[in-house]
Amino acid sequence: MARMRSPNYPTMTLDDAIVAAKAIWDKNRKAQISREAVAKDLGYSGLTGRSLQVLGALNQYGLLEITAKGLMRVTQNAEDIFIGFPEDVKRKAVTAAARTPQLFREIYDKFDGHLPGENAIRSFLFQRGFTNDGVERALKNFVAANRHAEVHGVSESYGSEVEITSESNPDNERQGSNDMETQVKQPSASPAPPQSVDALFWHKGALDFNLSSSGLAVVGKTNSAQELKAFVEKLTALAALLPDEPPTEH
Repeated sequence: MARMRSPNYPTMTLDDAIVAAKAIWDKNRKAQISREAVAKDLGYSGLTGRSLQVLGALNQYGLLEITAKGLMRVTQNAEDIFIGFPEDVKRKAVTAAARTPQLFREIYDKFDGHLPGENAIRSFLFQRGFTNDGVERALKNFVAANRHAEVHGVSESYGSEVEITSESNPDNERQGSNDMETQVKQPSASPAPPQSVDALFWHKGALDFNLSSSGLAVVGKTNSAQELKAFVEKLTALAALLPDEPPTEH
């Protein structure tokens, strides 16, 4: 019997999606490039199950758009988040990204912008056909997008009663994007990032990290709380670009 799958939703948080889109924009601005090139700019070897998930999430948030068969580019809304002026332009763009995923719009419409606690949203997601794991993952990313918009956007405060109380195993289920790939065969083991990952190397003061095919290397030391917090934020964002499990050793 085929495994039950949940409806489509972004498989990464808005925060992580913005970081990933910025890495693409830094290299290409708004030039049209192939999906393979986009995946490689994010540190993947090419179009894999995981990289297609990431591209699908960026597309669902309205940060990447399909311009022709096999070609994509960073959207104007994403560029407004990065360099929009005045500041209100950036904040409106952040709010738009948080509201762009179809599932998120359905939740907002269902509750007329007045979101109840997490159990009511869970019930709505179950009615939409989500599996148990899918409910938790979709709810987590919806709440994260809502909170990001509260802090960085122009929307009113929604979902103050929403609280994530459980973690789900990301290996139990894979979500894609209708716009990106309707049938993606998940590899038995997530591939390691390629050797060339210039966009993912960051240096600030005495702390460094470098991502290569052998994994993520962290070196250095600091006695600055501010520097440490900034470094942790970078590492947290980078987690979205790493495979969920280490590759199988042969």
